[in-house]
Amino acid sequence: MVDQYLIEIRLGTTKWRMNETIYAIAKKFRLGAFIEKHPHVTLFGPLILNEGVTTAQLQDAIEKVASRYDPIPFMIDGWEKRNGMHGSVIAFSVRPSEALRSLTATIAQALPPHSASLNPWDAFPEKKWFHVTIANRLEPTRAEKIFSVIARSRETLPRVDRSLDGILRPLKWALKALGIRHRKVIWPVTLDEHGLRITVMQGEEILVEYDLLDHCWIPGGSRHTSAAWQQSLSAYRKKMGFERLPAEPYSGEEIFLISDLHLGHANIIRYCSRPFLFSEVGDMDRVLIDNWNSVIGPGDRCYFLGDLRYGSHARSTGEYRAQLAGKITFIRGNHDDNGLDAVPFSSLDYRGIRFLLVHDPADGPPGFEGWTIHGHYHNNDLHHFPFINFVDRRINVSAEVIGYVPVGMDEIIDRIQVGLEGKDLRPVLLRYPVS
Repeated sequence: MVDQYLIEIRLGTTKWRMNETIYAIAKKFRLGAFIEKHPHVTLFGPLILNEGVTTAQLQDAIEKVASRYDPIPFMIDGWEKRNGMHGSVIAFSVRPSEALRSLTATIAQALPPHSASLNPWDAFPEKKWFHVTIANRLEPTRAEKIFSVIARSRETLPRVDRSLDGILRPLKWALKALGIRHRKVIWPVTLDEHGLRITVMQGEEILVEYDLLDHCWIPGGSRHTSAAWQQSLSAYRKKMGFERLPAEPYSGEEIFLISDLHLGHANIIRYCSRPFLFSEVGDMDRVLIDNWNSVIGPGDRCYFLGDLRYGSHARSTGEYRAQLAGKITFIRGNHDDNGLDAVPFSSLDYRGIRFLLVHDPADGPPGFEGWTIHGHYHNNDLHHFPFINFVDRRINVSAEVIGYVPVGMDEIIDRIQVGLEGKDLRPVLLRYPVS
């Protein structure tokens, strides 16, 4: 059999959440034989090499294109269903950036002299469907029934807890026998992602990956637990401004805000697709604390809107507090303990606008008529709780939404005014190239 190749961008920081959602959907609708086990965005292919062309030549052709690009941003945004060549496809919709469109079109121009694509749509890159497959090869009527369920505004799906596999499988069976079945609510998925590497698949195996940060081929280290992947994440954070070196902050009249650091909480890396290794929670703590101190000086005012730390392996509240600069007002979050002198909410008048500061916007006092600044929702429901929700006058300063760096009140108000004056009411995330 002739080898087939596929040029793709594998999911990075969002991989765990996408897999959890895919497996939950598969469990609910018994789709195990049809699911995509390695979520990705296809750039070109599947393809076969032209006679006499080697994989080294294929790599050279890709490198000539890829060397001109940095990490490729895109948004995973909701669900889609389409009919393909081999049945129906249910997928996460991808909102491409101009960089992703350009990369795809340029690769489509560069590879035909070396290969023959088995995908007829590769000849029309301007019409490309950008998506991440959930399940494919489905009978159309069945696909329509499944899609009508998951496309609802919110849907309860089985909770897939693969941590109880292996030697703990009997515990899973025991819980099921007792009628204990965990379920979780799946909102329409909206998440930011960056393609850090271009992956060349040979059959079902990774042949090689091209690193868009260091602009070189990586023959190994493709596992998302590897030291090479950790280095890629670190370089990505620094390039995006998500990891800052401690600096001498400017101490002026600025007031800063941030919420939901979740220091010491390893699972938050997976739950909220943070750009860190799950095994390196200490690395996350260091970066978040350094980011804080890079913009907030000893005399600056900061409002922290809840959930400083979480988990039995986290250090104490006092230890974390001692490392954070500034005159801090703590708003109590649902995970905060009594180690903080926290208040349930606060109010602030700034540049003629009245703000309510609260962890969960549902916990604010009734009848408030200004703007609400909150956390709590992280990046779990960006359609309803984006960075700025102009309709409901809410501002989400969860760490993931604002790029892991405290945001100033002046920047918030400037962006509110620009949005209202320009009628652009769509800001989903702050400090991201795609929103």
